[in-house]
Amino acid sequence: MKKLAKPSVPVWTANQLARREPGEVRALLRSAEELRKAQQRALSGKGASELRDRLGQQRQAVRALARLGRDILAEEGRSVSDAIVDRIAKTLDAAALDDGSRFLLRAGRLTAELEPPGFDALAGMTTAAGKGAAAGSSREGKRERVAEARRRVKAARQEARARAREAVDADREVERAEAASADARRAAEDARERSEEAAQSLAKAEAGLREAQGG
Repeated sequence: MKKLAKPSVPVWTANQLARREPGEVRALLRSAEELRKAQQRALSGKGASELRDRLGQQRQAVRALARLGRDILAEEGRSVSDAIVDRIAKTLDAAALDDGSRFLLRAGRLTAELEPPGFDALAGMTTAAGKGAAAGSSREGKRERVAEARRRVKAARQEARARAREAVDADREVERAEAASADARRAAEDARERSEEAAQSLAKAEAGLREAQGG
């Protein structure tokens, strides 16, 4: 039975990262998927700026994982060179971008080092897309700024109208409250007058009763 070949240091490290840092590996795979989507949109003539951003995020995620790989090797007492770290980064990047290797990376079962396919072409396409869009980017940017300014004016106008309606309603409420207060005061005065009249009537009635009893 043929003995399986021992994996190289970059492959071993990539597999260890999948087992020890699964969250970071998943983040790399998500970044790669977003980069692939941005690439498709850029190929259709849209989203050159997004493609550049996604490419930068992918590189950042790869570098972060490669640094963790360096730490793993150091913990294991293995020598770590910049060349090894670079090979780890390339293998991680390539596996994340390749349909056939994504599952192997996530499962920690890579068997060979990989090179990012079309990495330079992707970067070149980003530049070309940027140049192709340069002529219209200024006009597009201006349209976006104008549209955003109009949205802000519309929102501010709606806010101002709403606050004005609230102010009018508040003034009317104050007027109603003041009118109700005046009515309440008049009602209280009328009640006091009727109470005084009733008290006087009672006093007269009692005086008449005493007079009748005395007679």
